[in-house]
Amino acid sequence: MRRYGSASSIGFVPVVLLLAASGSSAQETSARGVRVDTLPNGRIVISNPDSIDRGPTPSLVEELRIGSLDDDCSAFGDVYSLAVDDAGRIYAADAQTNEIRMFSPSGDCLRTFGGAGDGPGEFAMLAGIAWREPGYVWGLDALRNRLTVFDTLGVALETHSLGRSMGASLPWPMWVDEGGGLHIWNPGERRIDRYAPGSGLTAVDAFPIPEVEREYYASTFREAGLRMSARSPIPHSPDIEFTVDRDGEVWLANEATFDLHEITYAGDTLRTVTLRRPAPRLEGRERDSLAVATGLDEARLPQRKPALEEIDVGADGWIWVDTGERPIRAWEVFDPQGIYRGKLVSPVPIEPEPFPVFGAGTITAVTKGALDVQYVVRLRVVR
Repeated sequence: MRRYGSASSIGFVPVVLLLAASGSSAQETSARGVRVDTLPNGRIVISNPDSIDRGPTPSLVEELRIGSLDDDCSAFGDVYSLAVDDAGRIYAADAQTNEIRMFSPSGDCLRTFGGAGDGPGEFAMLAGIAWREPGYVWGLDALRNRLTVFDTLGVALETHSLGRSMGASLPWPMWVDEGGGLHIWNPGERRIDRYAPGSGLTAVDAFPIPEVEREYYASTFREAGLRMSARSPIPHSPDIEFTVDRDGEVWLANEATFDLHEITYAGDTLRTVTLRRPAPRLEGRERDSLAVATGLDEARLPQRKPALEEIDVGADGWIWVDTGERPIRAWEVFDPQGIYRGKLVSPVPIEPEPFPVFGAGTITAVTKGALDVQYVVRLRVVR
C-alpha cells in the first residue's frame, strides 16, 4: 500500500457513483454473462461475471532478470522506483545510494547517474522516477521536494521545485501519458497534478482524489534507514485507489467494491468496469491475529477485507488489478474493452513497491531472492 504522510488534516469527501438504469441501452456481449450498458449521459458500464467462458487465459513468463550479489551496477540496495523507455531500456532508482541505474533491454548495465548530495543532479531521498519523451528521465527528491530532469546520458538538465508541500509519498507515484504529459501525485493537496510536455514544469490541470471516511491509529515504520511515525488507517478499511492511463485519464476504485471508473480531468466518467465479486470477509484466526498485531479492539476492525488493492492500466490498455496478496502472486486482468480475462499468475512473487511498470504485453517489477536480495524482472504476457 502506498504510504502518504501529511502535516494537515483534509476534509472527507464521499464517493457517490450512481449507475442509473432508466433510459439506458444494454446489450449482451459474445462473452457469456458480460453485460454492456450505455447510460443516458454516455457512460459505458461493463459488468463482468466472476468467471470466464471465452477461451484460454493469458499467462506470464519471466524473460529477464537483473541483479547480482557482486559489488557492481546490478547489485541493488533498495529499489524504490522503476521506469521503462520506448526503446525498452530499464531505469531503477536505488534509494540506498540515491542513484538511477540504466540497463539495456537485454539487462546490460549502461550507466549510473544521480547520487547522494546537495548539488545539481543529486538527491537527499530519491523517491520516484519517470521516463518522458523525447528522452528525459525525471527524478523526484522527497526531502527537497524537487524534480531533476536528466537526459539518457545521465546529464542533469534542469531542476524544478514542486513548491511548498504538506506531505510526501514513499514511493512517489508519477505517470506519463502518450502525449508526453507528466502526472504527479500531490499528497499534501490529495490530488494528481498534470504538467505540460517538455523538460519544463508547467502545471495545466489537477484532479482531486475523493476521500472516504476512515478510522486511524498511530503506527511507526522504517524507510531508507529512517524511523518514521504515521497516522495509519485501521487495516483493511477501504480507501480510494487511483492510476493514470496512457490516454491521460484517471482511474478510480473504492477498495470496498470491484468497480473501476475511468474519469477525465474535467470529472466526466467515461467507463465503469465491474467484476461481480463480493469483498472477502475478515474473520476467524486472521481477524484475531490482526487485532493482536495492531493492539486494536477487535470491534474496531472492519467486517470485510478490500475487494481490491492497486489498479494499473498498461500501455496497451489492459487493466491489471492487485487484490492484496503480499507479495503479489497474481493479478485479475481485463482487456482494453473492459472484459474480464481471468487471473494471471506470476511465475515469481512480485513486490508491490516499487510499483510495477505495465507496458505493452510486459511487466517490469522487483522480486526478492534468498536473503531478501532484490532482482528486477521483466515478465511477458503470452496470449
